Amino acid sequence: MPKILDISAHKIVNSRGNYTIQTKITLDNGIEAVAAVPEGASKGKNEAMSLPVPKALEVVNTAIKDLLVGEDVENQERIDNLMLTMDGTPNKRNLGGNSILSVSLACARAASLTKGLPLYFYISQLYDDSKSFHDKVVEKGEYPTPIFNIINGGVHAANRLSFQEFMVIPSKDYDYESAYDAGVLIYNELKNILKMNNMSTNVGDEGGFAPEGLNILKAFELLKTATQKHFKVGKEINFGSDVASGSFYHKGEYMIAESNLKLDASKMKNFYLSLIEKYPIKYLEDPFEEQDIKGWQSFSEQEKKIMVCGDDLVVTNVKFLDAAIRLGLINSVIVKPNQIGSLTETLNFIKLAKKHKLSTVISHRSGDTAEDSFISDLAVGVASDYLKAGAPARGERVAKYNRILDIYYEVKSI
Repeated sequence: MPKILDISAHKIVNSRGNYTIQTKITLDNGIEAVAAVPEGASKGKNEAMSLPVPKALEVVNTAIKDLLVGEDVENQERIDNLMLTMDGTPNKRNLGGNSILSVSLACARAASLTKGLPLYFYISQLYDDSKSFHDKVVEKGEYPTPIFNIINGGVHAANRLSFQEFMVIPSKDYDYESAYDAGVLIYNELKNILKMNNMSTNVGDEGGFAPEGLNILKAFELLKTATQKHFKVGKEINFGSDVASGSFYHKGEYMIAESNLKLDASKMKNFYLSLIEKYPIKYLEDPFEEQDIKGWQSFSEQEKKIMVCGDDLVVTNVKFLDAAIRLGLINSVIVKPNQIGSLTETLNFIKLAKKHKLSTVISHRSGDTAEDSFISDLAVGVASDYLKAGAPARGERVAKYNRILDIYYEVKSI
């Protein structure tokens, strides 16, 4: 029974040039493991609270260390619940979601090393679905399909494009390696198109291109042009968008400034329907502001063919997910561990989503680190439908995609 001997945290810099925390767990058997915590720019109102980095470091290095030294690292649920009980708040304002999560994930890594198991397989055991993991991943070769954000807008870029992410989504018929190849090929084709049209190839926070002068239709046209040279649009490759509509919602209206549009929920719905008719859009994330419940309901009742995905709406929290399910608002969810603050809560959220047959999309954050690819092992371990980690560019993005590729080769050799 390996016990926690020491816990220590220090600051590191994330991909947006901000400090975050990295925590190291040392066990009495000599094993050490670390985990870093990402930071989002587009945040839901009900996300777990992150403490300022100096305070978070103090909490990990004192209060949480004193609480957990001597605990069995293989008892993930107990470790997480001890921290949640000490915090005692629904949004983790006392200990901080970033403090708690850094310890939670580092403990999972340390336990997997102690057991001599790959992290993804250890997570599958925690998830209590190792048989499903074997059937789906080992036997059938089912891996999370990558969703590539190749044009950045919203708060991820400075190009005044309202929608935050424009994505290409390979068909589920592709194996992981082929899907990855497709994303890389389309990304580089888009770069060539931008160059030929004297448009900037500078990138946003998530590695997608962020040229000036785009509107929503022009962005989708660029996706179409870049895709159709090598793939069948709508069959082999579909499109998606993280609308992040809360970022341009003001007093009951959606303000799409680059097109001089002011739309209420009904007109916004019709705007989406026109886009879906024109382009092979399979996925829309946060198409309505998180408190615009009537907007969500009306759209989800009418549009059954695409993934209507909740992010800010549910913030990886079973309480908000349960409400969204009861109201029929979504058929898909984003999973971001740092929205909720512990691995146990994240797994419980995924279980509830799968119980109600919602598709799951494990996601990075815009402020991420190349040192950490935990979400890739999480995505494989719970047999998630998709992984969203930005563009196939920038170290902190490709670290996640490359990790699943490593797992793909590793499992194929079994």
